[in-house]
Amino acid sequence: MATSAKNETTCGYNGHYHLYMAIKVNSQNANTNQSNVTVTMYAKSDSSSYGAYNLDASGNTVKMTVNSKQVVSKTMAMDFRNRATVNLGSWTGNISHGADGKKTLACSGSFSISGSSYLSNGSISCSIVLDQIPRATKPTLSASTVALGSAVTIGIAPAVSTWTHNLYYRVGTGSWVRFATGVKSNYAWAVPLAIADNFPSATSGTITIGVNTYNGSTLIGGTQTINLNITIPASVAPSVSSVSVSEREQPIQLFGAGYVQGKSRFLVNSSASGAYGSWITGYRFDVGSQSYTNTSNSYEMQETVRDSGTVTIKVTVTDSRGRTASRSITVSVLPYSVPQITGFDCSRCGDAKGTVNNSGEFLKVYMAFSVSSLNNNNTGKYKLEYCQTGASSWTALTSGDSYSYSGTFISSTALLNSANSYKVRLTVWDSFTSSVIVREVGTAVRLLSYIVKKTAIAIGKIPEKDSTFEVALETVFNRYASFMSGVGIAGDLKAYGNINANRDIGLAGNIWTTNQSKIYSTNVDGKQKVVMVLCDSDNDLSIGYGSWINKDGDTYLRGRDVYLGASSTASYTTYRPYYRRGDSIDVRMGTAGYVTSGTKEFYFTIPLGKPVVGNPSVSVSSINGLIIRQNSKYIIKSDWVQPDRYSAYIRNNNAVSVIAFWNNTTNAENNSPVGIDANIRITFS
Repeated sequence: MATSAKNETTCGYNGHYHLYMAIKVNSQNANTNQSNVTVTMYAKSDSSSYGAYNLDASGNTVKMTVNSKQVVSKTMAMDFRNRATVNLGSWTGNISHGADGKKTLACSGSFSISGSSYLSNGSISCSIVLDQIPRATKPTLSASTVALGSAVTIGIAPAVSTWTHNLYYRVGTGSWVRFATGVKSNYAWAVPLAIADNFPSATSGTITIGVNTYNGSTLIGGTQTINLNITIPASVAPSVSSVSVSEREQPIQLFGAGYVQGKSRFLVNSSASGAYGSWITGYRFDVGSQSYTNTSNSYEMQETVRDSGTVTIKVTVTDSRGRTASRSITVSVLPYSVPQITGFDCSRCGDAKGTVNNSGEFLKVYMAFSVSSLNNNNTGKYKLEYCQTGASSWTALTSGDSYSYSGTFISSTALLNSANSYKVRLTVWDSFTSSVIVREVGTAVRLLSYIVKKTAIAIGKIPEKDSTFEVALETVFNRYASFMSGVGIAGDLKAYGNINANRDIGLAGNIWTTNQSKIYSTNVDGKQKVVMVLCDSDNDLSIGYGSWINKDGDTYLRGRDVYLGASSTASYTTYRPYYRRGDSIDVRMGTAGYVTSGTKEFYFTIPLGKPVVGNPSVSVSSINGLIIRQNSKYIIKSDWVQPDRYSAYIRNNNAVSVIAFWNNTTNAENNSPVGIDANIRITFS
C-alpha cells in the first residue's frame, strides 16, 4: 500500500527556508470506498542565521487545499528562529475513491509572513496515488432456501458495469465447483440435483456460493460468499426396479400346478437402489395378507401363503433419507383345502335296491366329498371299505377317481351278518393328504334279544359280546345312574343335562353338547364354579368364565410352549404371546438415552411388546447400528455407526436395557441425554 508521500520546496532569501507537505494514509475502508488520510504542512530554516519571525498572528496567513477543497484558512504567529520547525497546518479526513476503487489525491498549501525582508511567503503542492480499494461484488440471493432442481437468482451488482464475475459453489469445506463465467449482472441458476449426492442421509442442507470479481483479467478482492439453504425434493426417492417370485417347496415345484394356497412358500427377490447418494436401509415384503421385513433385498417365507386367487406381492424399500418406494407384481395362487367329507351315513337295508330294513344284511352308504382340483393337476381319489367290529383288516367296497361326489352306494350282495356290528370307512385323498371318516353299523335291530349260552342280553340289537348287557337304542335315564366301576365310551357322548363324575370318564369318541353347555368344577368347600362354557350365545368358547364372574380365581394355560391360533379364513396363524430362549428380534426404532464414562458409553432401553419368560440371557448385535444425535448435531458422523461392543440385560421381563461401548471418546457431551435411532438384533439364549 502507498502509505505516505512528501514534497519539499525552498523559499525566502537564497532558499534558506524550506516548506514541506506530507500526506499519510491512515487506513482504507472497502465498505465506504474511502481512505482516511492526514495532510501536514510545515516549514523551517536551514541555518540559525536566518530566523524570520512575526508573533503578530494577524499579519500571517496559512491556506491548505486537499482534493480541491480548502481545508485550512487561518492566521497564526510564526517564529523560525533557532531553526525551529513551524507546523503551519494539518488536516485528517476521509477521501472517497472512484467507483473502481482508484484515487489520486492532490494537495496544495501556502503561507505568508509580514515584517521580514528575508521571508515573505511560500507555496507547495503534493500528490499521491492511493492504493486501489478492492470493490469485489457481494452476491445476494432471491431466496434463502431453494429445492434442488429449481432456480435461484444470484444478485450481481458490480461497482463498475464492465467488470465480470465467475460463480462457484461448494459443500462444506470441499472444493469449489465453477458453474458460470463472465457474468456481468444477475444470474438465474438451476441448482443441480446432483448436489444431493453430498447429503445421502438428509433431506436438507446448506451450500456456499462464491463470487470472484474481475477487471479484465485482474482479480479484484477475494472471493465473496453467501450461504444457500437447499432442500432435496420428494422426487429424489429410492426405486424398486424389479420384483420376482419363485417357489421354495420342492414338492410344489415338482407338482406342476403352479402356486397352491397353504402349500406354496415363496422366495421374493427384488432389485432396488437409492437416489443421489442414498442407500437402502430396509425392505418390507407384503405377500397378500402376510407382511415381513428384512435388511436385504430378498425374503424367503418361513410359512406357506395364506391367500388364493390373484395375490399381490409388494416390495417397499426405505432409504437412508427415510423415503420410500414400492413395486408390485401379482401371481395366481390356486385355492386349496384338505379333502372335505361333507356327508357320510351308513345303514342296513333289505336288498340291493336299498329297501328300508333295519335288520337287513345289505349295506347302504350315503357319501359326499370334494377335493381341490388345482386346475385338474391334483389327485382326487376315494375308497369305501368295511370290516367287522374288532377285526383288523378292511375289505374294499368301491373306489375311484373324483374331485367331487355326492351319492349312495348299495352293496350288490348281503354282506352283514345280523348278529354282528361293522365299521364302514371312507378315505378321500389328494396329492398332499387324506381325510378319513368311520361310521358303525350295528347288529340287526331287536327290541329285546338274549343268548343264554353267552349270558348276553341286548335291547335294540342282537347280543355280540359274552356276559354283556348291550343297548342300541337312545337311552334316557330320568334319575341318577350310578356306575360302580369305570365308564368307557367308544362313541359320542351327548349330554342334555349335567354330568357329575367323581372319577375319570374315559372317552374314545366325541362329547356332544347343546349350546351354552357348561363344565363345572367343585371346590373342596363344596362350591361349584363354571370353568368352561361351550358354544355360548355367540358361538364362542369361554374358559375361566365362572372364576371371572366370581372374581376369586385365576386361569392358567400351561405347556412347554403355549401358542394362540386365530384365523378368519381356511388357513390360520399361530402366535406365541411371549419371548423365550431361542428367539431373536430385529429392531428398528427411535429411543432416547444418556452418555457417560467420558462419552464412551451410551445407555438406552428398548421396550418389548411381549414379556420375556424362562429367564434367558440376552445379547445385542448391530444390523445397521445406531444413528445418534445430541444438541442438534450427529455423534461421530451423520450416518449409521456401530459401537465396538454391546452389553445388555432384561429389565422387568418387558424391556431390554442396552449399553453401547466405544473404545475411544466420542464427540458427545458427557452426562447428557441423546436421541438414538437403533437398528439392532436382540437374541435370547
